[in-house]
Amino acid sequence: MALLTKRRAFLAFPLLAACATEEAVGPYVPPGPPSYAHLMPLQLKVGTLEIQEAGSGTAFLVDQSAPLQPADVMLRMARDRLSVAGGPGKARFLIQTASLTREGSASGGVFSPASETFRCVMRCQVEIISTEDSILARASAEAARAVTGPVRDAGGRAALAERAVKLAGQDLNVEFEYQLRRHLRAWLQLVAPPGETLPQPVEREALPRS
Repeated sequence: MALLTKRRAFLAFPLLAACATEEAVGPYVPPGPPSYAHLMPLQLKVGTLEIQEAGSGTAFLVDQSAPLQPADVMLRMARDRLSVAGGPGKARFLIQTASLTREGSASGGVFSPASETFRCVMRCQVEIISTEDSILARASAEAARAVTGPVRDAGGRAALAERAVKLAGQDLNVEFEYQLRRHLRAWLQLVAPPGETLPQPVEREALPRS
């Protein structure tokens, strides 16, 4: 479980503190639509899984420059990562925020283009619902990214917007797994990676003698 340990160490910092504006040159972002199918699935001990589409309102506003919709990335993450292991009740995935906004950062000069900032915010929740339709447990995850870079034309603006959405999606995926393992552990069918074993829960710890 070394990977999870690293994730928890990273997430020990406040989530929104990692949302500082970054330049367009930064972490590598793979080309093409994001996919999470190569990651270990998060199997929930329920019989059915409901993944709801994004709603409407200010929490779902997206700048028209975006070639990649934040809500689509979140739906892809949910479909790739979540599955059911069987059991009573159901799980429901909800998109609470999926926004992308644009603002000017610096005006350009004779030889330099103007720069713009794209801010992407994603927030989702997973609920465990009983057969009587009451919520038994829930876990929420949120991520935000702001990316700033020079914009010379519509193509550059679209690339900047896409980068912000993809980076926010990467952050959300890490936070999503952490929060599910933290708050829905009793509802997860834990599966160890090949060649590894799951750590045993700590039931009792010896205290140091004075």
